[in-house]
Amino acid sequence: MTEPQVWTLIGVFAAALIGMVTFTTQVMWRAITSQFVSFRAEMRAEFATSRAETSAQISELRAETSAQISELRAETSARISELRLQISDLDGDVQAIARRVFPE
Repeated sequence: MTEPQVWTLIGVFAAALIGMVTFTTQVMWRAITSQFVSFRAEMRAEFATSRAETSAQISELRAETSAQISELRAETSARISELRLQISDLDGDVQAIARRVFPE
């Protein structure tokens, strides 16, 4: 082989090597990019699901809390009404005792 032929072969092999490295790099880059895209889509779906579940749980908690507060208000109102009746009965008893002890 002559020297120009050797240099030609070196050039061809170098070009082939650079082409293969470029091709391999591009394929890997596309694979990595597609993995990131699919990961991003999966994470968005998971976050959306988590957000929906959290929202549903918060709504349920609000409804339960509202119901419990309503029950507490009703119970408190009933007990206050009972207390008023007892106080008015006690007031009548005190007035009767006052009339007997301090006649006018």
